[in-house]
Amino acid sequence: MPGPTTYPSDKQFTGVAKEVTPGTPVAPTWTFPVEKFDPEDKPNWLVDKAMRGSMVDEYGLLQGVIHSEFSMSGPFFGDGCGFLLNNILGDMAESGTYTGSGTTTLSSSAAVGATTISTALSIASGTRIQIDTGANAEVVVTSGVPTGAGPFTIPVPALRFGHNSAVVVQPVTTPYSQVFAVLNSGLAQPGTLTFTDWQGPPATSQARTFAGACLSELTLKGNAETELVSFDAKGLAWGSVIAGTIPTAAPTTAQPIAAWRTALGLGGVASGGTQDKTIGSWEIKIMRKLKPYFTGQNSQNPFIIQRGAVTATGKLVFIVPADESKSLLYMLNNAQPQFQWTVTNAGAGAALLGLTVDVQAAAFDTAKINRGAEAVGYDDTFKCVASTTNAGQSGGYSPVKVTLQNAVAAGTF
Repeated sequence: MPGPTTYPSDKQFTGVAKEVTPGTPVAPTWTFPVEKFDPEDKPNWLVDKAMRGSMVDEYGLLQGVIHSEFSMSGPFFGDGCGFLLNNILGDMAESGTYTGSGTTTLSSSAAVGATTISTALSIASGTRIQIDTGANAEVVVTSGVPTGAGPFTIPVPALRFGHNSAVVVQPVTTPYSQVFAVLNSGLAQPGTLTFTDWQGPPATSQARTFAGACLSELTLKGNAETELVSFDAKGLAWGSVIAGTIPTAAPTTAQPIAAWRTALGLGGVASGGTQDKTIGSWEIKIMRKLKPYFTGQNSQNPFIIQRGAVTATGKLVFIVPADESKSLLYMLNNAQPQFQWTVTNAGAGAALLGLTVDVQAAAFDTAKINRGAEAVGYDDTFKCVASTTNAGQSGGYSPVKVTLQNAVAAGTF
């Protein structure tokens, strides 16, 4: 006789994919190795209190609109965290490592959404190229046979950015970089995600999808002595539905990164004379205002989850400061130094995974002496002051800029 049907918790996994239309579920394209994915559907209950001549005051309970809330946490994986960063920030520039030959230039300007570019030299179909540099850089794979005798017309996927004539176009390979900042152009609304959560009990597919997902918080953190680099996140989504098919776990083969590999810079970049080696633990928290709007659209789900302003804060624990020049005086003098956190797995080429967090102005707002351990320390917090230096291609201001290095193909996030 077969035993009762049960679903082991150890088989749980969570997949993610970027959506084409907000709130329309899509199948997972990435398995997120998380320690926790904790979703909850939150319907609004409507009480019927219309008097009926009885000694009661509630006669019915109807279901109103619905949304879901989720939280998640786990080790930082440099090849998947881009889904979260692009969701909460929205401005992303992609670049790659030059292959060493084949450089050309645009023969004419290219508009946002263009599906061809004009170049001085021909580029074979299927070539991965980087168009432009810096905040305007984007990586695409040429998608058709070139035409023309020079300049050449090169088919490409729809461009995310506009590019001026004569900018550099060159073939690239791994490692790739994705640079994230606050999206300030257009409607300033980043794309949405579908999370697919394998749970077991849902009929047929054993999984539920949480579409239209928007992050309200993303924390990146580390402790040199005891932790991996890790993350916490939470946000809102549409009400869940049963997934259309049974999802398959396909986790990354990459490894997380030990926090001791971190370098931290105060007053400059995390190298040379600006590196601070007395910090034992650290975190950066990015926060975004969210508001679900419900309208008369014959649907319980939100019409939109509107994204609002972005803020960011940081925490530093100076466990062995030699003096109070940074741990206390940065706050007392309102110095607002540059802060940079960088960490890699020490890999090379396609094996490289890296993270860099840049804050142009870290305004220290608390600094408390800590005498609870063998060495005197300080526990500090700071606010990330928005600056144009941290901004991306969309311009404006951003409190933080985050760069990933990995082998993830263009357009994944």
